[in-house]
Amino acid sequence: MAKELPYFKFFVSEWSDGDITLEDFNTQGLFINLCSYYWSNECELTLTKAKKKFKFCDQSCFDSIIEAGIIKVDDDVITINFLDEQQGERIEQSKIRSKGDRASAEARERKKEQESNRDSTHVQHVLKSCSTETQLLREEKKREEKKKEEVNPFKKWDKNQFKEEINKNAQGMEGMTVKIMKTFFEYWTELDSKGKMKFQLQTTWNTKGRLARFLK
Repeated sequence: MAKELPYFKFFVSEWSDGDITLEDFNTQGLFINLCSYYWSNECELTLTKAKKKFKFCDQSCFDSIIEAGIIKVDDDVITINFLDEQQGERIEQSKIRSKGDRASAEARERKKEQESNRDSTHVQHVLKSCSTETQLLREEKKREEKKKEEVNPFKKWDKNQFKEEINKNAQGMEGMTVKIMKTFFEYWTELDSKGKMKFQLQTTWNTKGRLARFLK
């Protein structure tokens, strides 16, 4: 991963508004270093290996980012969602570019045949074929965009849907009040310069978990 793509995308707004900023600087430092190590290991890393790598880091820092859901650990395997998404995008883009390269190579070959044959019928076939390949690539891109929306449905919620989600998850939570729910709603529905609500800008979203942390 580091050789093919030696960097990952870092969004300042997601960092500033994310739960990681609620942690102390030692924990934040561990997380960004863990992200780099995770990326360089092609998004395949165990908690055991990570602890050996950052053995001088306090165990409580690992506990904090796991308990906050900033990273996930299942059977010792670490998952960092926003990096996994970027890896998936890179793989899909690579596939699309590969198909595009093949389409371009085929088009060039057909053009050579057209120039040697001077066959007008063949020219029309080439143009039609190129148009079809372009359409297929566009349709594939649309399907991939639709998949992303299905993975993160919360990004399509409007204010009413978000309010219903809050009401549903707040039921039975100790200490929860209408005032807290209203404050939570107003905070996370704040709009950015592009008209996106703050909760829609998050990489992942768990309403119940966010409410629980908001109560602390």
